[in-house]
This record gives sequence, C-alpha cells and structure tokens, in this order.
Amino acid sequence: MLLAVSYIGKAQTRSSILPDGSYAYDFQVFFPVDQKNLSADYLSNARTLEVLDSVLTVNGTFAVDSVKMVAQSSPEGSYQINISLARERAESMRQYLSAKYPSMEGIITTEASVAPWPKTREELARLRYAAFRLVFTYDITIPQLPLDVEIDESLYPRITVADEPFTFEDTPIVVSIPDYRAKKAKYVKAPVTIAALKTNLLYDAVTALNAEIEIPIGSRLSLMVEDVFPWWEWGNKYCLEMWEMGAEARYWFSAWDPMGADKFKGFFAGAYGMSARYDFQWDTALNYQGKYWSAGLSGGWCTPIGKNKKARLELSIAAGYLYADWQHYQPTDSYNKLIRDKLNAGYVTYWGPTKAKVSLIIPLNVNVRRKEVRND
Repeated sequence: MLLAVSYIGKAQTRSSILPDGSYAYDFQVFFPVDQKNLSADYLSNARTLEVLDSVLTVNGTFAVDSVKMVAQSSPEGSYQINISLARERAESMRQYLSAKYPSMEGIITTEASVAPWPKTREELARLRYAAFRLVFTYDITIPQLPLDVEIDESLYPRITVADEPFTFEDTPIVVSIPDYRAKKAKYVKAPVTIAALKTNLLYDAVTALNAEIEIPIGSRLSLMVEDVFPWWEWGNKYCLEMWEMGAEARYWFSAWDPMGADKFKGFFAGAYGMSARYDFQWDTALNYQGKYWSAGLSGGWCTPIGKNKKARLELSIAAGYLYADWQHYQPTDSYNKLIRDKLNAGYVTYWGPTKAKVSLIIPLNVNVRRKEVRND
C-alpha cells in the first residue's frame, strides 16, 4: 500500500481500493493528553479536517457507505481510566462527524483500545488518536484544494490495492518535542492525594464546630469520618454542647487516578451512620439533654475552587432514619442547679432529610517518587 509521508501541519490521510472494489479514505486526528474532545489546532488536525471536508464536499456524504472509528489512548496511569478515555474519544468523534455530516448518523461503528508502552517518548503523542475510515460506494474524485492551503502533492489521494488490514501503525509521523534528547528514564517526585480535610460551613455558621477527614480508596471509592463538637456555655443560662461522630462510604461517578492529585470531583452517592449526645439550654424556654443516632443514604456534588483549583466545594444532602431520646430539665432561679423533670422525657423517631452540607475541602498531598513520563 502506498502511504503519504506526514508531519506536523500536514494532513494525516491516505486512500486505497479495498478487496471488494470499494474506495476507502483513512483519516487520523490526535488528542492532547487526558483530553477527549477534538482540538482542531492540535498537531496536524487542522489539515486533516480540511482534507476530510474537501473529500466530502466533492463526492457528497450520501456516497459514504460506512464509517469505522478506532480510538486509542496512551498507557500512562490506570488502565480503567485510559480505556474509558479511549471510548470517550471514539464517541466524541462519532458525535462530531454525525453533527457536521448528518447523513453519517447511524453508519458509524466505534472501537477503543489502550496502546502498549512505546519504545521512545517521542512516540507518545501518536498513541492518542482517533482514526476513521470512510468507505465510498463508487469511484471518488481527487479534490482540488484551495491555492492557499499548503499540502504536498504526495498527500493527495493515490489509489492502490489494499494488501493489509486497516491500521495506522506504519504511517510515519514525526512529532516535535522541544529539547528532546535520548536519555535514561528519570524519577521525579509527584504529588498524590492521600486524604482531604473538610468542614461543613453551615454548621460553622451557627458555631457548631466540626471537622471531617475523607480518604480515597482506589479510583472511585472514599471513606469519610466526621466529628461535630460545639461545646460552649454563656453564663448558666445558655449552652450548646454536643459530640457527634459519624462515618460515610461514598461511590464517585467520575473515576480518578489513584496515584494522582486530582480527586474528589463530580457527583457521588453514599451510605452513612452517626450517633451523638447533646445538651441544649436557652434560659428557661428550651432545656433538653439526650442522645440520638441516625443511618441512611447521601448524595452530592463536588467541584474545584480557588485560583489554583486545589481546594474543593462540596454540596450534599442525606436522608434516612433517626432515633432520639430526650430528658427535660429546669434550672433553679439562681441558675446554679439543673433539676431533671422526670415526667417530661421520651423519644422520637423520624424518616426524612437528616443532613445538609456546604463543605470546604482541602486535599492533603504527599510527594511520591515515580518514573517520569513526558508528554507533548
């Protein structure tokens, strides 16, 4: 098969006659690291999209019989995250082609894979791609591109007989990496989030001081422990004393790199349990002591905030079952003693909303020695 020699700024494309006599056009676009959406100005994408548009303008999208999309991600990090990213790239390109060329809707198939580790760092950029083959039902015309488009004659389609399966592995691509020199692998210290400190700002606003710690587990789970500990008195007339302990397990719908520093983002669902003791006094109008416990389900959303996007803001709500017992008491006239009212005690049970949070989160990072992977 005759292949067009390609480089940055030149379209990644070729054409061929398939064994059944139909004509095929192959295209390849590249993605920046960790990105799933097409960037038209990245590497050779702009030129490739110009050739694609020229081919379909001249021949018409109605002549396209099928489109096969093959997307791939590079191997750095978690395999689960990488294969998910490759699927998202394939779906993103399917949506791009369907939106721009509506007649292709329904004829695009997609595949996704994770590339093996390359032998050199300069090959990493070529591993993050989406390749798609357009099969035409009849003879196609070589488009004449505008004069101001600088694409070598060798990049115009040349019809040859296909003698190998659809692949881009043998397409020569030269990637420019500043100051690249062949060196041995380096080891650097990179931050890894091992936990996060949190406080519920709604509780803080009413002087119910509190603190939480959340620990990530794997790429989607976390375990959170919380403590609410307001403990103050104002004379003998007012007090807010409470000690509440709770734990919550969470599942995050957006996966993260277990060895990365970008965690606790997006939506989550969880299950919690908590228990507490309390003493509330407001002069002679409100005077109760007791304890309670609760269990139920929670859900919420978390987003990065701040100039460097390192802190997090979390919004969450929980609902479930709550049991609380109470004992009323009455202070003496001098407020120096509290007298329990034995006939005024009991308990309540409740189903419904139990917690609401607007939490500030500060991730805790440690530097871990790891092999350096340099990307474009």
